Amino acid sequence: MLVTGGSITQTRMIELCYKLPDLLKSEQENWKVMSARYKDMAEKIKQKLEVFYDKYTFNQDRPMIRFGNFVYFEENGCILRSVADGDKGSAEVLLSTEDLCFHDAFIQRLRISPDERYMATSIKSSNSEESTCIIMKLDKLPVIERIIPNVFSFEWATNNVLFYTSQENLVCHNVFLTTLTNTKHTELVYTEQDPRFFVDICCTKDRRFLTINSNSKTTSEVWLVDCSHPFKSPVLVQQRTKGVIYHIEHRNDELYILTTYEQPAEYKLMKTPLGSCGMENWQSVYTLKEKTKLIDMEMFKDQCVMFLKYYNHLYLNVISLGSHSVQSVELPAWACAFELEPHPEYNTSACYFQLASPVQPPKRFAYSLVENHLIEQVEQEVPITLNCHTVHLTAKSKDETLVPITVFHNTNSKELHRKPLLVHVYGAYGIDLNMSFKAENLMLIDNGWILAYCHVRGGGELGLGWHRDGCKHNKLNGFYDLKACMMLLHEVGFSQPKYTALIGASAGGVLAGALCNADPELFGAMVLQAPFLDVLNTMLDIHLPLTIEEQEEWGDPLTDDKCMEYIKSYCPYHNIKPQHYPSVLITAYENDERIPLTGVLRYIHKLRKAVMDHASSKYKQGSPAPNIILNVQTGGSHCAPSWEDSLNEVAGHLAFLHRELKLEGK
Repeated sequence: MLVTGGSITQTRMIELCYKLPDLLKSEQENWKVMSARYKDMAEKIKQKLEVFYDKYTFNQDRPMIRFGNFVYFEENGCILRSVADGDKGSAEVLLSTEDLCFHDAFIQRLRISPDERYMATSIKSSNSEESTCIIMKLDKLPVIERIIPNVFSFEWATNNVLFYTSQENLVCHNVFLTTLTNTKHTELVYTEQDPRFFVDICCTKDRRFLTINSNSKTTSEVWLVDCSHPFKSPVLVQQRTKGVIYHIEHRNDELYILTTYEQPAEYKLMKTPLGSCGMENWQSVYTLKEKTKLIDMEMFKDQCVMFLKYYNHLYLNVISLGSHSVQSVELPAWACAFELEPHPEYNTSACYFQLASPVQPPKRFAYSLVENHLIEQVEQEVPITLNCHTVHLTAKSKDETLVPITVFHNTNSKELHRKPLLVHVYGAYGIDLNMSFKAENLMLIDNGWILAYCHVRGGGELGLGWHRDGCKHNKLNGFYDLKACMMLLHEVGFSQPKYTALIGASAGGVLAGALCNADPELFGAMVLQAPFLDVLNTMLDIHLPLTIEEQEEWGDPLTDDKCMEYIKSYCPYHNIKPQHYPSVLITAYENDERIPLTGVLRYIHKLRKAVMDHASSKYKQGSPAPNIILNVQTGGSHCAPSWEDSLNEVAGHLAFLHRELKLEGK
């Protein structure tokens, strides 16, 4: 197959793959030379970072999970168990990742069998996308009962029957059950035939059903497994309907359905009798208002709690499942990020969660389902950021859509137009821009930096419609949004282009790279982590594991010429040209299965050539050219380096920005 219009033929792509080891070695040698320029500054920044990490980063382990008579929790790579309401210090160690020779690994998922005789957990290395499921028998001395490789999700149906999905090449299509009885066996339960769909499994909160969930980016289908009869064939809830997403919960012989069915095409809660589960029988319980983001939902015996975001303000709605009345509870104005804690017990009296912001460490809260009010937990003193001011802006995009921006800066800063500005962007898959706490943000604020988060279309900050308006044939909307945000920030006095840096990760590289080509004068440096930069060639290669699945986000250039031309119009790789560029630092990962390293190498080589061509024709002798640097990490999977590697990476990024933005005297 020959791809015209500047794309690479399949033969040339194969040739590049053969050259990959040499190119990789060349880039690693180049990185050693280039990184030496930033080494001293990186060491100084790392020392400062460690102080902030020690001061503000604590309780890294996951929250406790109460199940039956015990609580289970993670600590230093171990899973421990203690008696509920007892002394945590007397806990017993059930599993240690180090003892199992899982080095540089973390615990992803934990499930306890109904009778608490077995524990299943998944362990994932930072160097791989695949997880291993370890099944432990919880006798007086816990022993390993089974090890299952390449597992994505798993749930207990009964005391000794576990369902799980297998993952291969980033794809989950098969569901198995395995028994832990004397007659142990494993059998295939379900297979998904459509490559656009991804399968996982969940358990309803009342443990009546397991749900087999087959989801594409826009459509879903659910099958039910009766936990009291796990060997019976799964029962279909509703045949997949293009454009309709739905998820299932169960209560009192009724199915509760979280779905996009019917207008408006935002999430709504519906219900139907268990015996009449087709969508023609679904009845409305609650509908989200327009431009509202559903962050999470938790079902309890008599209430459903929805965690919502409306124009970047977090709140929760508590829906009575009897009367359908709704109580709305505002969450603290400083909160930007939310994480729900596990609640395996159906009859619990409180819902626990954590709130954070880019500059505020996580704080634990509880919502009392009995007393109907919010409770701030004071189990650990969390430092409050006092010297940071938050500003909310809206930029008017090309089509006059208003795009939210969240800005943080030091309260004591003067002459903000002379301060360095770090702009964050993502804008894809309906996923919100990451606004969780990072200790380095406090260091930056302390040093006078301005942090800006641009909530552009393609992300999910303003609901499902916000994503639809920024994907496929609307992808350029996100680009125009980002440009409008950058221009507004400078217009209102936040920094200026020569002190401005743009940062993005993964799919955020598409919009950042597009702006770098079209409007390079808007910023002085760009840092990208595991970026997606060669959209067209990736979407033309059906041999890559995610290409077919990704067509609902980017379109299908293989069968649609208009789609091909549209992608070509914004694809960062295809729009590189000889011109002035900001300095660029890209971090990629050798083991990254999501972003092909060949695409990153193609981009960096083409960008360097464009910079050199421009320098030879335009620059006066002695005028410095921008630095175009690629750091290929030998370890780490997609955007998931280890803690120590992450600390070094952040220090390296900040040292690069400090030098390239010429902040030595600031």
